[in-house]
Amino acid sequence: RWVERAGAGAWSDRMWFLTKTPYSNEVFRAAAEDLLAFHTLATGGSVKLIVLDLDDTLWGGVVGDDGWENLRLGGHDAIGESFVDFQRTLKGLKERGIMLAIASKNDREVALEAMDKHPEMVLERSDFVAMRIDWNDKPGNIADMVRELNIGAQSVLFIDDNPVERSRVREFLPEVIVPEWPANKLLYTRTLRALPVFGLEAISDEDRRRTTLYQEAEDRERTRSSFAGVEEWLASLGTKVVVSPLSTSDLARVHQLFGKTNQFNLTTRRWTEQELRDRMEDPLRPIWSFRVSDRFGDSGLTGMVGLDLTDPDRAVLGDLVMSCRVLGRKVEEAMLHVACVHARSLGRTRLTAELIPTAKNGPCRTFMEASGFERTGTNTFVWDLGTEYPVPATLELISGEMSDRS
Repeated sequence: RWVERAGAGAWSDRMWFLTKTPYSNEVFRAAAEDLLAFHTLATGGSVKLIVLDLDDTLWGGVVGDDGWENLRLGGHDAIGESFVDFQRTLKGLKERGIMLAIASKNDREVALEAMDKHPEMVLERSDFVAMRIDWNDKPGNIADMVRELNIGAQSVLFIDDNPVERSRVREFLPEVIVPEWPANKLLYTRTLRALPVFGLEAISDEDRRRTTLYQEAEDRERTRSSFAGVEEWLASLGTKVVVSPLSTSDLARVHQLFGKTNQFNLTTRRWTEQELRDRMEDPLRPIWSFRVSDRFGDSGLTGMVGLDLTDPDRAVLGDLVMSCRVLGRKVEEAMLHVACVHARSLGRTRLTAELIPTAKNGPCRTFMEASGFERTGTNTFVWDLGTEYPVPATLELISGEMSDRS
């Protein structure tokens, strides 16, 4: 597999005579990429975004020189058909919830004309969550997209036929996954499918709608400047938060969120599906799921709260997990309210949150520090349940099965 990816440059006489190893550095680079990818999957990460070049990557030829009519895409041509197959494979990944974006040095209108008019294009504008089609440096454009989408650079895969561009992204964005890419266009689909970076977990409705969800987020943000303050803007969204005890129908999505969420995750515990099933039957370790929607769309199941009630006096907030795409809309405050309501209804006098800090869960730490909970230790936060934790006025909390209906 690594030799195949390295192609004709896989063998090195120099390495053989120096080390009695016949393989070139290109083979070892391919091996290192796979090891990094496997490590990423094993530690709760996987590729969320594929950033693609256009010329000789999504189609054959240079659109600015050749014109869209003369691109090699489909038709009775092996190379053209291979690009169509590559686009179909990318479309399939997008339908599994992996986002697509473009970083191309091109005239924007010329490139978009090709996308809109070429009859063999499989991918459409709406398939991409972000497009940077300009003459700016690609590492900078990719970094901008990572910030806008609020994802980690380590969950980005960059595909470009140009080795110079690949090298620049590796240099300036070392966390981004940049595989070696074959010169032979016929190998594009095989190379993409061979990358061990996509995971094998169950696909949720939220996964399938991920591109739409990010496009809705862009629409939401565009309205922000129309309001004098954040509170007015939040109130205008008409946010509804539905809270429910963990159910079998939500188990796969909840397991996925526990496994993938790093930034807004109080403890970063990775519960197995069986452990979650066990907790569904354990009244002392309940879990609630949170679904969020507003006038722009349905964000789906985006948060969980889990309590440990084994101590008869206090409740422990063992799990506070939320997708960052709803961060900043006060959903996190509604989640704390739910935890406090349930703990108080069972006679507990305080709710304790023990943050387990990681390199990535800074957003959760920042929230807890500003949450109103009393900080009693470096990573310990406590709420006195003699006082009700408020529900944000900018959203509607809908709960059919809580002790205190909100």
